Amino acid sequence: MSLRSLHLFAGAGGGLLADLILGHEPIGYVEIDDYCQRVIASRIKDGILPEAPIFGDIRAFNSEGFAGAYTGLVDIISGGFPCQDISVAGKGKGIDGERSGLWGEMAESVRIIRPKFVFVENSPMLTSRGLGTVLGDLARMGFDAKWGVLSAHETGSPHLRKRMWICAYSDGERWPRRGEGYIKSEQKNGLEPSGLVVSSKAWETSAEKKSIILGMVDGVANGMDRIKAVGNGQCPQQAALAWKIIIGGTND
Repeated sequence: MSLRSLHLFAGAGGGLLADLILGHEPIGYVEIDDYCQRVIASRIKDGILPEAPIFGDIRAFNSEGFAGAYTGLVDIISGGFPCQDISVAGKGKGIDGERSGLWGEMAESVRIIRPKFVFVENSPMLTSRGLGTVLGDLARMGFDAKWGVLSAHETGSPHLRKRMWICAYSDGERWPRRGEGYIKSEQKNGLEPSGLVVSSKAWETSAEKKSIILGMVDGVANGMDRIKAVGNGQCPQQAALAWKIIIGGTND
């Protein structure tokens, strides 16, 4: 039986493709960016993604009752909440920053929907800029968690792209058997020893419509949208391997 997933901050769908690799079933998409919404819609039209609602602002998703409609239907809430205030490239405001503070909305979705699992992606700098908040919020909602750092390079990508991955499971939910993979628990980059530190073109098409950015149209603007979406998105193989290693196989 496949696990049903709801994707918050879905982007252009890197995490969604990871779900397909893992055999999970996406049943909802929450993404505010217009270009990324169109990419998801195109992949639904192509038959790559399952037919499911696409929602915009996560704040409206929670406050207007859409999240509540998913209560009891979702096995996994998955999402990479904005990392701009957490990453090295940002200004270091951390999880209380305007963008990365949207973790609070992701936590609210979890509180309302009560999934079995929560799968979170962010910058490794989260260790010192908000990991305690994330783990504390999850614990107050009855979730235990394991976490670690995995790079895209170690899944065959030509770039490094280290990301932190947090897998949380609700009280009473059996922690699945550990899957194959190279795992080591150690103190690294501030991670507690209990955290797991991992040593370490199917999606490529354009959306159906062009957008306008800074007064530029057609291919230039569309290219900028695409670069932004790829830069903010998840590497599918990386996300899938992080789930397999830390969760350890969830389809039994």
